[in-house]
Amino acid sequence: MAEEKKTIEIRGFLQLDAFLRKKFGTMPIFYDIDGPLTGLELSRELGIKREDIEVIFVNGFVQDINYVINPSDRMAFLPPGCPGPYRIALGFYGKNQGNTANFKIKREDTQQEGEKP
Repeated sequence: MAEEKKTIEIRGFLQLDAFLRKKFGTMPIFYDIDGPLTGLELSRELGIKREDIEVIFVNGFVQDINYVINPSDRMAFLPPGCPGPYRIALGFYGKNQGNTANFKIKREDTQQEGEKP
């Protein structure tokens, strides 16, 4: 008996929306996967460059790019460039420490004397 593939729903925000629409001709994309895979693995399959992704959404929650996506999940790629206040409200900062595209918040305990926050 052949193994059944599972589908995930994919969306893109900002310029990634245009990239995915051009490549697949529709939005959202219903994409077959064999089993769990990370956001980074999926981005490679779709031809999205790593530097074009800041975070991913999985089932409505912000996650880092290495979060595991499972069959039947809904996910979206979000590129760098989301306006400041939304970054904190949506949880980008906490999920994004290892990403060079991350907006860094300078902590008071790392500031030099006389520096403003």
